[in-house]
Amino acid sequence: MISENKYHEIKNYIIKIGKIASGHFNSGDTTNQLKTDLTVVTKVDKEIETKLIQYIHKNFPNDAIIGEEFGNKSGKSEFVWHIDPIDGTDNFLRKIPFFAISVARLGDNLKNSFGIVHNPITNQTFSTFNETPGNVYENDRLCTLTADPLGGKYIIIISGGHSEPWMKPAKYALMESIGLKYGRGGSYNCVSLELAYIAANRIDANLSFGLKSYDYAAGFFLIKATGGAISIFENGKWKLWTSSLKELCSKDRITFTSHQDIHQDILEFIGDPTLWAKNKKND
Repeated sequence: MISENKYHEIKNYIIKIGKIASGHFNSGDTTNQLKTDLTVVTKVDKEIETKLIQYIHKNFPNDAIIGEEFGNKSGKSEFVWHIDPIDGTDNFLRKIPFFAISVARLGDNLKNSFGIVHNPITNQTFSTFNETPGNVYENDRLCTLTADPLGGKYIIIISGGHSEPWMKPAKYALMESIGLKYGRGGSYNCVSLELAYIAANRIDANLSFGLKSYDYAAGFFLIKATGGAISIFENGKWKLWTSSLKELCSKDRITFTSHQDIHQDILEFIGDPTLWAKNKKND
């Protein structure tokens, strides 16, 4: 069983290795490689993930791991770690301070599970332990959700990969139409922080497709713990997710997250996300 002290040890370790990223960010080094899926990787991604894996092996040797850079490791326990050493690598490479280390440990129930999203440049750490409702923190500040749109408009983020032909055109069509209807549609290219910002009441909603569990597992944990809603698009319709986050993150999905009050209204507007690629959706 993870004690609260052990959880804080894990969080502090993530903050500590975040200094590797901040040191590199403040240097002039832009060395990188293009992976087979056309995403970017830097030596910092690999170094941080190596340290995270070493920590998990030492402290939780029976847990499974799903990581971005070094693939998956099977485990004997019920728990699965989803780790992204630098979510938002393109931002990191271009010296844009919107990227994060994203770490989640998910089990069959809430005990001994947690989610942590840490931005080493802004020193923001979004975290929660055991998915206790009303127990999500940005550093020492308790996060709460509200239905009131800040500045009189909603910010709705579209986080889309490009693994299928419909995804890129649908992403940009959705951004335009959502912006016209609700106030602002866009993407900051770091889904873990985008989801954390929903939990912190800075962003109102997020539609994601073509991404991997290590991108969103920790962010989903934060949103669930603040009382937000998560839906998945499956078999041609949207369905509110009520099962475990471990199961949710067991495969790639089309997802929508927001605070409860606006959830259904925006889903009805989005409908089938794949149809937006044809640019025939009525506003």
